Amino acid sequence: MKGGTTIGDVCLVRKNGKILLLCRNREPMKNKWTGIGGKTKFSEEPLESCAREVREETGLDIQPKLAGVITTINKPEGSKWLLFVYTASGCRGKLKRCREGTLEWVDEERLYERDLIGFIRVLLPHVLSKTRKGILTGKIVHDEKGEVLSCILRENGRVLES
Repeated sequence: MKGGTTIGDVCLVRKNGKILLLCRNREPMKNKWTGIGGKTKFSEEPLESCAREVREETGLDIQPKLAGVITTINKPEGSKWLLFVYTASGCRGKLKRCREGTLEWVDEERLYERDLIGFIRVLLPHVLSKTRKGILTGKIVHDEKGEVLSCILRENGRVLES
């Protein structure tokens, strides 16, 4: 959406030392790995959207916890997202096939071996940190492939990365 802001969410579901990732099978960012998420519908608030997206894409029920609110800007396309970032520890249900791409439980130690979307690669260590005490905020400017051009991340107002 050129000139407007899309509200969306991404969730990093953690279970038994693994994170559930999705390898996208379509543009934008085809063949890149990311968390589970999507656009927030008009009638939803972000927490509802997160739970719905995870259920629709994976078949799993989760209890999402807010980890951050990040503005992402795709500079070449002129698009902007207000991205609510969630984590979930554990889940219920049976993992199903996803029409958005391939789902896989990835060992936390091996996450960075995947071809992650650039802004997800920047967020992961901060979102998954066991020492994180607050909500992450910030802005990530990226290109059409998701590679980071610039970023600033904060936790409780303290700059973590810029």
